[in-house]
Amino acid sequence: MSKIAQDEAFNVLKKLGVRITLGVAVKDYNNGFVSLDNGKSILTNTLIWTSGVTGGELPGLPAEVIGRGRRILTDEFNRVKGFGNIFAIGDICFQTTDKNYPNGHPQVAQVAIQQGTLLAKNLKRAVDQKPLTPFAYRDKGSMAIIAKYKAVADLPRFSFKGFFAWLIWLFIHIMPIAGYRNKLKLAANWFWSFISNNPTLRLIIRPRKER
Repeated sequence: MSKIAQDEAFNVLKKLGVRITLGVAVKDYNNGFVSLDNGKSILTNTLIWTSGVTGGELPGLPAEVIGRGRRILTDEFNRVKGFGNIFAIGDICFQTTDKNYPNGHPQVAQVAIQQGTLLAKNLKRAVDQKPLTPFAYRDKGSMAIIAKYKAVADLPRFSFKGFFAWLIWLFIHIMPIAGYRNKLKLAANWFWSFISNNPTLRLIIRPRKER
């Protein structure tokens, strides 16, 4: 994300008591120690690994159509390379034909939604014996919630942060939910969690301040 979003996330997490280490990679975890590539280690009994997405193995497909991260190589129509009737979209798809994303698309929901919408149209065009339309990802922006009242948003033309970004994040994540009843139910659950400050929803628990 943008430098604005990166700095905001760093500052908010630091204020919450998170110790952040940048510029290093995890080499191993063994006997309660996290080994870093700078020679240092961290003692912990709990390790949460959140680095990247790897596709599941798909028996039956040849090895030459499996790319980085076990993603399936496809052409510009999301057809698996070498096949005419197998398609892959979303996180499992590794497509390099989009000129704006020669190293593959980001593994986010919008890519899967746009690919799925186009694939449905292309399947109908194939039945009607019409030429298929190649996929080109339209980046609508990225958002991330950091903490209560705190979020960041990177839109195609500008970036913003803070309380307003937090409200926009809530709104955008309610809109795709199917059905007004489900939207209202989710909004009510969020509102109750917000005003009750339910401790079971906290991701970061700060130590009690010394008096």
